[in-house]
Order: sequence, then structure tokens, then C-alpha cells
Amino acid sequence: MKMTKRSQITDIIAHLRKYKSITSNEAIKRYGATRLSGIIFILQEKGFGIETEMTQGKNRYGHISNYAIYHLIKDIEEDEK
Repeated sequence: MKMTKRSQITDIIAHLRKYKSITSNEAIKRYGATRLSGIIFILQEKGFGIETEMTQGKNRYGHISNYAIYHLIKDIEEDEK
């Protein structure tokens, strides 16, 4: 049986391909990725089209908090087809 090593980057790519968007909170809870903005930067450098939507919500203490939602706009696999 061949073992394949998954990285946080491949996990985030798979998530974006399936759900089309991700937040930092989702990345931390699902994949342990605490630096989503860094991963998004790497993906953009590789050619992925990812847009950032800034939004607000209340945190667990009821305070207003700003956060980003990253949306997959262009997948590099689409260019290869």
C-alpha cells in the first residue's frame, strides 16, 4: 500500500475545490492550518485565482470581529483541460 503525505496546502486546495471558499476558522478546525493567509499567498503565486472577501461577525465573546473569506475563482487544473 502506497502512503501519500498530505500537507496543509493540499488540504486547503482540496477544500477550495469542493466548497469554493474557506475561512481561517475552518482551516484551523479542519486542517490545523493557523496561517491560512500564507497558504493563500502560495496558491496565488502558483496561479490559483483566489479572491478575498472581508466581512464582519461576532466572536465568541460577542465583540465585532473582521475576518476574510477566501473564494476560489480560478483553478489551475482548469487551465490544463
